[in-house]
Amino acid sequence: MAQNRRKTTIWLALLGLAVLIAVLAGLLGTLGPAQATIAYLLGMVYVALALGTFVNLRLQDIRLSMPRLGGSVRTTPAARKAAQRAHLKGGLDADAFLTDVGLILNDRAADGQLRRHLAQVVALDEGAIQPFVTLNVFPEHSNRLAIIQFEVYDHTGKLRFSRQCDQWLRDGENLIVCDRQLSLQGSSTEGARSGVWDLRLTVDGVLVGMHGFSVTPSTAERRRRLSNDGEAGVEGRAAPEESPVSLEELLRQQRGSHRE
Repeated sequence: MAQNRRKTTIWLALLGLAVLIAVLAGLLGTLGPAQATIAYLLGMVYVALALGTFVNLRLQDIRLSMPRLGGSVRTTPAARKAAQRAHLKGGLDADAFLTDVGLILNDRAADGQLRRHLAQVVALDEGAIQPFVTLNVFPEHSNRLAIIQFEVYDHTGKLRFSRQCDQWLRDGENLIVCDRQLSLQGSSTEGARSGVWDLRLTVDGVLVGMHGFSVTPSTAERRRRLSNDGEAGVEGRAAPEESPVSLEELLRQQRGSHRE
């Protein structure tokens, strides 16, 4: 596209130079009346041609920048908001667009069993969070290896988690789950405080999504704060309800709730 634009610009410049010489010759009287008239007509035709060419190039840019969403493609509210925030942050048009984004909370219950569920709010004494994203890839950009970057920043903008994954992108929807998780009780979150954190997603270096989620204080911290206020200690955090272990089931439940 850029190469064709360059060739068109060079061709217009050379043609414009030839037309300009002919028009100047007519103005200086070196041409006969008939030839001067033809030179003036050529000048007007060239101006119209140049304007039409540049307008056409501009329309092509507008069409390329428009989102190519198919009618059957569904995007979650979280994905739409994350994509909008990335665009406002200066993210460029990518070869794929978000249809879903979020966090899987992997928490170990008192009986030792691992419970997994999608979470928008997590506490600092829960287990670990595992980012995931669903990308819809256009056919002309499919069947290639892409670099997916997952990054988590706390409410102060400090980087708390970073993981780069190589992913083969196919035509249509691609579910990508980060192969690492951020432990909420590990050294990577030492000194972390509650607030709104950000999950940032890039595809081949292009920012495509910024997903915000809430982090609340740990149970011990909440108990300490209440105790300092002279209030009774709070009860321990209730164990989460039984949740399906399969990620596909988790996403199916989420999408079902969005349709209701």
